[in-house]
Amino acid sequence: MKFLFDLIPALIFFVFYFLFDIYAATKALMLFVTLQVIWEYFKHGKVSNLVLITFLLVIPFGAITLFLHDDFFIKFKFSIFYWVLATALLVSNYFYKKNLIAIMMNKQIEASNSTWNAMNLAWVGFFTVVGLINLYFIYKLPRYWIYFKFPGVPIAMMAFTLGLFAFFYRQVKFIEPDSDKPTEKKDE
Repeated sequence: MKFLFDLIPALIFFVFYFLFDIYAATKALMLFVTLQVIWEYFKHGKVSNLVLITFLLVIPFGAITLFLHDDFFIKFKFSIFYWVLATALLVSNYFYKKNLIAIMMNKQIEASNSTWNAMNLAWVGFFTVVGLINLYFIYKLPRYWIYFKFPGVPIAMMAFTLGLFAFFYRQVKFIEPDSDKPTEKKDE
């Protein structure tokens, strides 16, 4: 359910983009992410990192887009967002010894540290490439940028996730929902 809640800003942007234009979509996105932050704070007493990062990127890039009436900035925000995610995965894993992919998935999957690290690096690569492809669409295929953003990236993300699990199928064990087994195997 949280995943769908996190997708709503992209859906709102997409709808407003096609009903009106990119500037109306930017305003709607700015309004919705602000409401999303307020709602999460009052509902849970805190704001999730993903929603906070989105808010901290959407508001300034959206404001610059509207002020200068230049859609480059809101489009570029998309690359920055994915590069921030890639950087967070790298920094948390190598400097703080916290693998965010393992933390997010360890209730569903049991894997060795080396497998978690490989998955983490795969996601770093995926997010980095998505940010670069976004730039390609901004500069070379601007008419099709919106289709890359949505539904292109969510579809690519689902395909990447399935491909990742297929690749690591022999190195992971899926945990039954009611199981109380340990969540992470150590390398031997």
